[in-house]
Amino acid sequence: MVSVENSSTDPNLFLTNRLGDIRAYSSSLASFTLQWRDLEELFESIQLSVDDCFNDIQLRQKQITEALSSSVPSQPRPELKYLCLNMDGKGLRSFLIEKTKARPPFSIGDEVSAALLSAPDPAMLVLDAVDDFYPRKSKSKGKDKRSELVDIRRTCVLLLEQLMKISPRIGPAVTAKAKKLAIEWKAKINGENDNSSRVLGLLLLLAAYELGCVFQLNVLFDLFEMVALHHQASELYRRLGLMDRVSDFIQNLITKRKQIEAIKFIYEFGLVDKFPPFPLLRAHLQDAKRAHKKATKEADSRRSKDEAIDKEIAAVKAVISCVKDHKIECKYTSKNLGKRINQLKALKRNREKEIEGGKDCTRTAPQAQQQHHNKKKRLRAEPAANSNPK
Repeated sequence: MVSVENSSTDPNLFLTNRLGDIRAYSSSLASFTLQWRDLEELFESIQLSVDDCFNDIQLRQKQITEALSSSVPSQPRPELKYLCLNMDGKGLRSFLIEKTKARPPFSIGDEVSAALLSAPDPAMLVLDAVDDFYPRKSKSKGKDKRSELVDIRRTCVLLLEQLMKISPRIGPAVTAKAKKLAIEWKAKINGENDNSSRVLGLLLLLAAYELGCVFQLNVLFDLFEMVALHHQASELYRRLGLMDRVSDFIQNLITKRKQIEAIKFIYEFGLVDKFPPFPLLRAHLQDAKRAHKKATKEADSRRSKDEAIDKEIAAVKAVISCVKDHKIECKYTSKNLGKRINQLKALKRNREKEIEGGKDCTRTAPQAQQQHHNKKKRLRAEPAANSNPK
């Protein structure tokens, strides 16, 4: 009471107390302001996290929607579905040959997979359709026969691809028939230099009908070696259950000096740490250069020497594509490899000029001699022709 009365009667004491109150209030206000800022930052962080989660959910929904829409097959046209419902394999193949020859090119893959689903036995239907991959009889001859064969095989590959896509149930009888067909096709493949489309057809047949155990591993390695650069090779390799032997296959390619093919499988199966690509690229270029030098020394014709140059150019271009496709970090750039290609092309042009010059010399010398001889004959004949008879 005394203090209150004193403060109320003493103006200085009153002001001092009020000033203390203001300072205390100011300190509390400053502390509140700092806490409020912390709360704002926390709310902003939470808002950003919510936005990120929302965007991620939207992206996932979009991806799921696109995946579902892509997995839903297109509605097949009635005639295509009719052929499948009636298990008309030969008719189906003929229909597809006609449609895929259309201009502009006709894309029918999704329709085929949808139509196959309507067949009572898709695996048997496709097996009947691809039975003429190696035609037994053909009325066509020459270029027409080759064109017909290309159409048939292209269509058979399409059907096997779509059958593999839908993965239908395959009965024992169909499996046995497919196995027999695979053995027949394999017997008609003529080693490493065979057409890759024939090898691809066989591998698709094995993958679509789950026949990976039909042939021994070394036979499968030989087949994949012939199509290793094909875009479907790695998928077919997985389909045939050879994942646990991929390192062996890559080593097999390296041993056979097929470095570019090995690098493709190295990257597609994630084995860069086990098989560094740069030494393989270097070995590929060295092999090509050695082969060029050897062929140049041994070749006795211009054509053989030109072929040796072309082979090294092709090898260098393969390295350029390989580095670009797999984004390999190494000293081999398109620029310095391009210089080597220009050197080889210049070497080829210089050789052509030398040969052309040699041909001109050998051709013009006899001509000059003949012209000189003819001139002498004319000079001897002219006085006789101009003289008057006595």
